[in-house]
Parts: sequence; C-alpha cells; structure tokens
Amino acid sequence: MKIAVVGAGNGGSFTALFYAWYGRNLDLEVELIYNPNTEPERVGQATLLDPPGLLWAATGFNWYENKIHATFKSGILYDGWGKKKDKFFHPFPADRMAMHYCPWEMQKSILESGHFKVTESELLDIDSIDADYVFDCRGKPKDYSNYKILKNPTNSAILAKPKWDLTQTHWSSHIATPDGWTFVIPTHEDSPSHDYCVGYCYSDKCSTDIEAEYNFRNMFDVDIKKHVRYKNYVANKPIDGRVILNGNRLFFLEPLESSSTQTYFEWIKMTWDYIFHNKKDPSEEIKEYINQTQNFILWHYKFGSKYNTDFWEHAKSFDINDDLINQYINFAKKSNECQVLPELYGGGSKNSLYGQWPPYSFKVWLDGVGNK
Repeated sequence: MKIAVVGAGNGGSFTALFYAWYGRNLDLEVELIYNPNTEPERVGQATLLDPPGLLWAATGFNWYENKIHATFKSGILYDGWGKKKDKFFHPFPADRMAMHYCPWEMQKSILESGHFKVTESELLDIDSIDADYVFDCRGKPKDYSNYKILKNPTNSAILAKPKWDLTQTHWSSHIATPDGWTFVIPTHEDSPSHDYCVGYCYSDKCSTDIEAEYNFRNMFDVDIKKHVRYKNYVANKPIDGRVILNGNRLFFLEPLESSSTQTYFEWIKMTWDYIFHNKKDPSEEIKEYINQTQNFILWHYKFGSKYNTDFWEHAKSFDINDDLINQYINFAKKSNECQVLPELYGGGSKNSLYGQWPPYSFKVWLDGVGNK
C-alpha cells in the first residue's frame, strides 16, 4: 500500500511521520510531496502531549540536543479571565511534557528523519498522484464553499516579537485584553518563530486594526511584525474517495487552548483505523470532535474577563447548543477531584473526554473563573 502526503506543514509532516513510523513493519510506502517555495508557518506552535512522544520515538528528539529549539510546555496560564481570580493555571500531568516549537525547524527535522520518501514538487493536481490514499495538507483553502464556517469571537491577530526574556517561562500564556486576548508562546530566542510568538487576537467587528494595535503596544513590550485575518471552519467532507484532508485543509480554529496539532493527531489515528482496521468512515466523528473543540473554546468566553468592553459582550453572546458539554460542566461542579488523571488526559477512553479535555479541565476553569 502507498500513502502520499501533499504539503509539509504541521499537518502534513506529522501525518507522514506517524504513518511511516507506525507502518514501518507493514508493507507500506509513505511519500511526502511538498513545494519547497511554499514558506512554512512562522507563528510559534504549542502542542498537547502526543507530538513530543512521536518525535522522541521516530526522530530521537530530546531536550538536551534539541535541534528544533523546542521549549517545555507544562500547561497554560490564564491571566485576566473571569472575575474570580486574577490568574490561574491549567496544568498538564507532572510526569509528561508538551512543547512549544517552530514549524520550520520541526518540518526540517521530520523531513530529514529518513522514514519516508520526500519529493519536492509544485504539484497542484491531487488526482495525478499514484497512491492508494492521498492526504491533502496544502494549507488553508482559497474557496470555503465546501466548508462549514465555525463560530468564534475573534477573527484577527497582530503578531509580534517580545522584547522581554521568555527563557524561564515553561507554559503558554493566554492574557485577556480589552479587545480579546493575547497568546505568548515562549519559543527559543534562536528559533525563527521567536519573531511571531506573541499574538494579539481580536475581532474587527469590535475594534479597528489601529485601536487593536494601539492597545497591543500599550500592554506589551513588542516589535510588531504582521497583521492577519482568519476564518474558523471545518471541511464538509474530510474524506472524499481516496483523498483525506488534514492540517488547515481540514479545519482551523483560533489558538486558544492550542488545540490544532492534537486534533491533527486524533484525525491521523482515526484514519489509520479506517485504512488498516476497516473501521467506518470517521468523517462525522472528527467533525463532532472539532465541534466540541469549538464549544469548549466558546465556553471560555462565557465568563467574560476583567474588561467590560464591546468585545467581551460580543464574546459572551455566542450560543453553545450541546447537552453533552453541560453534563461535563455539571459533573465538574460536583467533583472534588484535585489530580490530573493520566488515563483521562489523552490516554483514556473517548467517553472520558469532551474533545481533548477530561472533566478535570472543566474543573480548573470553574475554580479559576467562577462556578457558571
């Protein structure tokens, strides 16, 4: 069997590595085809717990040699959200570590791993590829007619380089602002992503670009590099015949909770079972997973922040129509569990998780921002 992956961004690189590594004892050929003239994503990325494990197993990544200049991620610090605590921390299990990394360096490491064939090509015609299955990971679509637009309060970001030292920060920071919130990804200073590791997320419906940039500069000591707009979406048909979408070709959601890379992994595992274990088409399953991711993010905004502004009124107005999330919320309200359970955090049954999150994550939020 042959698997072809088109595109070498986060989704494409991890898809090729996963299939090549776990299929190394099977009669499986994996080829990654990419256009070397397409610049990889520059924004610093943050993972949950699965990606570092695959990089360790398949590429020998370790924290001492650390050729991709990754940094530790022990959780997420929320600053200014809700009205109960000024700051609170969403920790990961103490015996496991997520990471922050630069997509450029991660891509180079995976492409040079030697586990699969790498072909440089400006190929545009997916149908011409000789393979049993083709993963289309060519980035965001130009036409959204085959996509469902997802709900989200933000649609814009200003990317910047921090002028302060991040080397002792071993977690991502999500900081509430009058216009939305700001992510701080503590990438290594030698990493190309360091120029884009602080992002001011906002809505152009509530703030002009000039207003957002003014507030950004007043709140943070940064060199501004770039303004971007984004849509939040998911494909109507994640699988179409032999073509399977992944990466930003599959979906996009704003970076709150750093959900993208883990979603790519969950989809890779679903498609593996579909291809090799004759499971049914998992398209509806991944769409529900992404819908739950959307809902969990929307739920964050329901508590407001320390700012009483048009944005936060706008953010609180989004409806969440899902009885299941209410069950998790109600369970967390009644729970006295204070430990992160490893079997529930990425390694438990799907019934124990809402999207990527165990009940513990809901409890952290309720304890941090108020019992709503």
